[in-house]
Amino acid sequence: MIEETVAKIESAIREARVADPKNKAALIALLETLKAEVRREKRSQDLLNAADAGLKDAAVEFDATHPKLAAVVGEVSAMLAKIGI
Repeated sequence: MIEETVAKIESAIREARVADPKNKAALIALLETLKAEVRREKRSQDLLNAADAGLKDAAVEFDATHPKLAAVVGEVSAMLAKIGI
């Protein structure tokens, strides 16, 4: 979605008749920086999503292989949450 918006803005700037070509060049350079940041953010989000999925899988496996320990850890966690920790 944001990529589409940035592409529309870039297209409008490239087609616009600007009195000072330096301003147009500066805007285009800023858009390039913005596009790079959006790509970096997307990669970061993809990595976080993959890590989250891996963590959930590990928790399920831990619960299955260590049910008593998982139950105790759950109880401790719940008690800590009740006291605001």
